[in-house]
Amino acid sequence: MSLKKLFFLSTVIFLIGQIDLYAQSEKVSLSGTIQDAKSGETLPFVVVNIKDLNLWTTSDINGKFSFKDVKKGEYTLTASCLGYKDYEMKINLSKNIEKYILKLEEQTLALKEVTVTATAGNKLSSSSSIKKAALEHVQASSIVDVMQLLPGALTVNPNLNDISKLTIRDVTGKDATNAFGTAVIVDGARMSNDANMQMTSTALSNQGISTSAGTGIDARQIAVDNIESIEVIRGIASAEYGDLNSGAVIVKTKAGKSPLEVRFKTDPKIKQVYAGKGFALGENKGFLNIDADYVQSQNDIRTPAKSYNRLTAQIGYSNVFNPQGKAFSLNAKFKGLTTLDKQKSDPDKQSEEKTKVENQEISLNIYGNWMVNKAWLTSLKYTVAGSLGRQYNWDHEQHTTVGAATTNAMESGEHVAGFLPYEYYSDLKIEGKPVYAQAKLTANISGKYGIFYNNFMLGGEWSTKGNEGKGKSFDPSNPPSQNIRPRSFKDIPYINEYSGFIEDKVKIEIGKRSIELSAGSRFTKIDTKGADFDVIVDPRFNARLTLLENRWNKKGWESLSIRLGWGIQHKMPTLAYLYPDPAYIDKASFSFKDDANNRKLAVITTNVFETDNDHLKIPKSNNFEIGVDFKVFNINANLAYFKEKLTHGYNQANYAVPYQYREYNYSSSLTNPEYVNGEVVENGTPVGYRILKTFGLFQRPDNGITTDKWGIEYSFDFGKIEAIMTSILVDGAFFHTKTFDNSLKMNHETRYINNEPYPYVGLYVGGTNVGNGNLYQRLNTNVRLVTHIPQLRLVFTLGAQCVWMDKSKALSKYQGQCLAYMKDNDGNIIEGDVEKDKTYNKYINPVAYMDRDGAIHPFTETEANDPVFQHMIKSDKSTYFVEDSLDPYFMLNLRMTKEIGKLASLSFYANNFTNAKPWRYYKSSGSDFRVNSDISFGAEISLKF
Repeated sequence: MSLKKLFFLSTVIFLIGQIDLYAQSEKVSLSGTIQDAKSGETLPFVVVNIKDLNLWTTSDINGKFSFKDVKKGEYTLTASCLGYKDYEMKINLSKNIEKYILKLEEQTLALKEVTVTATAGNKLSSSSSIKKAALEHVQASSIVDVMQLLPGALTVNPNLNDISKLTIRDVTGKDATNAFGTAVIVDGARMSNDANMQMTSTALSNQGISTSAGTGIDARQIAVDNIESIEVIRGIASAEYGDLNSGAVIVKTKAGKSPLEVRFKTDPKIKQVYAGKGFALGENKGFLNIDADYVQSQNDIRTPAKSYNRLTAQIGYSNVFNPQGKAFSLNAKFKGLTTLDKQKSDPDKQSEEKTKVENQEISLNIYGNWMVNKAWLTSLKYTVAGSLGRQYNWDHEQHTTVGAATTNAMESGEHVAGFLPYEYYSDLKIEGKPVYAQAKLTANISGKYGIFYNNFMLGGEWSTKGNEGKGKSFDPSNPPSQNIRPRSFKDIPYINEYSGFIEDKVKIEIGKRSIELSAGSRFTKIDTKGADFDVIVDPRFNARLTLLENRWNKKGWESLSIRLGWGIQHKMPTLAYLYPDPAYIDKASFSFKDDANNRKLAVITTNVFETDNDHLKIPKSNNFEIGVDFKVFNINANLAYFKEKLTHGYNQANYAVPYQYREYNYSSSLTNPEYVNGEVVENGTPVGYRILKTFGLFQRPDNGITTDKWGIEYSFDFGKIEAIMTSILVDGAFFHTKTFDNSLKMNHETRYINNEPYPYVGLYVGGTNVGNGNLYQRLNTNVRLVTHIPQLRLVFTLGAQCVWMDKSKALSKYQGQCLAYMKDNDGNIIEGDVEKDKTYNKYINPVAYMDRDGAIHPFTETEANDPVFQHMIKSDKSTYFVEDSLDPYFMLNLRMTKEIGKLASLSFYANNFTNAKPWRYYKSSGSDFRVNSDISFGAEISLKF
């Protein structure tokens, strides 16, 4: 759909919604009291919402609430309060209602219905809603553990010793591009990792340290115990959300009165304690929520050389002013976080190598909503947030050398260098102080106009990100690596983003049928020094046709709807991609050592190359989905087909630049060489040299990643079998993902020809591997038997994870053609389908090559037959492209939660409790590997006072 068509559709939808804007319509009021369903006590400060109109209010100290000037009609009334089950009911406002009694049930396992799994979110696009009961039942140590509840996700054991990423609709579970494009929004404020610069050097391929820089956030930092609910948007997000490619994880933390809760959790690797309480400060004074969480994790308790520690604390204030009039909500959340990730060498070894990763952050988030309730403005939502962090990496590493020369020169040219000790320890310190700030204002106009319900949204958003850290530092006489240099992060410019978004939603009800349309767009402009991007436009469209809506009738067909959506989503660049480190290429020009007479001289030629990419683009995702949702005979089903295409995904590509340097003639007759006036001399006589031409190889940011993904997600809730108090839930997905690296990556052979460096650099698509892509396919089903016995306040879940299909294979494709080819043992090229053959070895040629003058030439058949160029032809085994198709494999998991009155609850989990770890053979590598997660178990106790 073109942007012009989408804009026209948005305009039509908006105008339709405004047809009756100024028409006279009789208005009514709704008032009532909110009570505890069991005790009958009135409940103050409960948020009540007329969902269709985006009208909200809160109950006063006596539990009373009211809505005035509401147009007649049928609406959905909702209510929510911390510690209580969400309320939702249809209400017909045909006249004034003054004594409406709204009863809330306390959220306990004694309720008749308890949901401990993810449910389909009430959105036009695919989404999953995960409430507090499900969070407690899954016994998560971080938000990553919660993602296993999504359709198509596999069970992964809790692990805090390695960096964890959030991915959505990801087969491998570790796709860095997917994680980078997954937005995490906590209480309306987006979390960001874009100012993270914790890397040894962006120009080096091997960082040598633990870092999440350049990818998504480290999800280990997000504790779960203070979270009230999570929504995962897997489909096309609203225009309100930007800076994403893969989807969004929307987190809402606790706010309101709650008892003191203390929680202890343990498993073989993790020990965790949490405490939190919500205080009521008095009438009209609001609430104060305080909570803290501490986690200690060891990779192996037998040899605790690697450990991770996390301490989080949050203080939140919430209040609603003028609740019976133009209500104004104010929420302020102040959060502190500190983590320590350290590793030391095995105590049985002599080495004293150690690494330490620290991360501290403080953040403040102020957000709320002003209920204006005017014809020209229904409500105004605001968010102002900021954070300041400190990231620290320390790497204490042992080095053994032959007394090589070293320099810390920051400029190109010849430099007198020092010599390294034969054995030493380096101390690399990287200190970053990422700074983030954002502000967002959203205006909403909602109303009912005849058979139309309209919700118009207009908003703006600003964000900035930078880094005030000291950067990289080390002792230049004991460097961690020759080709890195100190760099202060304070010199890196800030990135400012300005966004505006507009969206209109209209719902048309005709009897039991309805049509919902949502169309909008987001516009973003990046403002930063040295980069110029056009305005980024993200059009979004979603629609749902409800053919039957009879939710309150529990016989036969209850609901049936079809939905579809299309949208474009962009992920903005990071500091590391826009402002990468310069590349420092050091070559030894002269080296002389006479230890007996304490005479030595070293000269190194340094070349400094800028690595920024002036042609860097913004990654773009084009998404489409169509789904069917229905409920029949108490069976609830959700099915969705999706197709996503990501282009211009970020990656690092090897790049080469030709340069030359002097190599001085070394002679045993030299006794006291010196470097004078830019050259090496012996007793005043210049030492001879030769000019060598070679290439400097480094990494620079690129847009080489493309991903084509499609799949089918499904979930079925077969309802409860009352006789055995057990619900049967089935969900799963089929994922088909093709990923290609289309970057032209340069490679320089390390060999010499005629005593000179190899004179050419090869340009390979995706690198020197025979293939430049991968295909992943997986079909899996999760069957959960949830047994809930309210009388015992007990719920346990037996889950069967079934992977019916698990396939993967390497691919070779560039501009529509397969680049790989086959040869027999005699060197003859064999015609045929390279990706299906498993007999002949596979080969790849560079698509071009660079000479010493920097000129690029196509790599033709002439070069392929030239012995000088033979070294540039890469090969791999005959089974490189063979598809790995694994036999089905299965796993059983168990979770149990038992409440002991209102005082305590006990939980237990056992993943893969039968220890099913079958071997599977991978034909492409000729190796056997085990599948499924390791057996894992843990327990948790929660006390409430």
